[in-house]
Amino acid sequence: MKRTPIRTTETNSDGLMVVIAWLYYLEDLTHDQIARRLGIPRIKVTRLLQKARREGIVEFRITRPLPQEFELQQRLLVATSLKEAFIVQSRRSFEETLEAVGKAAADHLHQHLRNDLRIGMGWSTTVSRMAPYIHTPKRRYTVTVCDLAGTMVGQSNPYSISWLVAQRLNATLKTLSAPVLVASEETRQALLQEPSLRQALEEVRRVDIAYVGLGHVGPDTTLVRVGLLSPHDIQQLQERGVVGEMLMRYYDKNGQHVPCPWESRIISLEWQSIRQIPHVVVIAAGDHKVEAITAAIRGRLCHTLITDTDTALKVIECFQQVS
Repeated sequence: MKRTPIRTTETNSDGLMVVIAWLYYLEDLTHDQIARRLGIPRIKVTRLLQKARREGIVEFRITRPLPQEFELQQRLLVATSLKEAFIVQSRRSFEETLEAVGKAAADHLHQHLRNDLRIGMGWSTTVSRMAPYIHTPKRRYTVTVCDLAGTMVGQSNPYSISWLVAQRLNATLKTLSAPVLVASEETRQALLQEPSLRQALEEVRRVDIAYVGLGHVGPDTTLVRVGLLSPHDIQQLQERGVVGEMLMRYYDKNGQHVPCPWESRIISLEWQSIRQIPHVVVIAAGDHKVEAITAAIRGRLCHTLITDTDTALKVIECFQQVS
């Protein structure tokens, strides 16, 4: 049976608003169907539906709580200067948690792919967890992948995945073919005279997005385990107020740079260049990384954080204690 349009001139504004809300929410009619049914413009239907929600004529009740991951994302964004936060549920073991964090980081990378993108990759145990989840996209992009720091000479460096990312994405790879820490300042200066290394550093300074881990300052840090630093070096850093490290550049609890005794021997992106990267994605998890994460956020070194629920909760607590 053909419906006769309702005569809206006989219905006051509030009454019309209730009729529209009823038709939309309870009878599942579209905006166009309601407009035709009532003989009014579609834009008026949209406007009155919005007004109905504002004035409480339509109310919504969600009967289940938000998933913890989403709730913590929102709390982090409110409490900090972060632009994005991606949080995975903590698993039964830390190894499983790192795998979940790595997968989330790989998903983030794939979502941000575009032509002429320059991706910077730092080496770290957590960043390396992205490796199994990087795949070749169906669409071909013109992408450049850059090392953000030199390598660990004499080691297979299982924490560096820039070559794998470049291979999977069919991207151009720009490597820093030099040790991340050399014997002297003179050695560093000599290496930087090499055209290939100089050009690679210039490429690195122009990355659009960087995926990095954070080092904590403790005797069990990766840099001590691989032999780049000694326990005495770590003690020196602690005495200077250092709480974290990004690409072998050290910072205090406020995310401010603290030059280390071996600063002039490091081959990696310089502090000021790190600060100028448009989008820094920090991938970090674990109680031992909370202080480094919190400081990096305070110093605006981190634009996007990818972590797990246990770590996120502790980071939020740190910010709440200060406020």
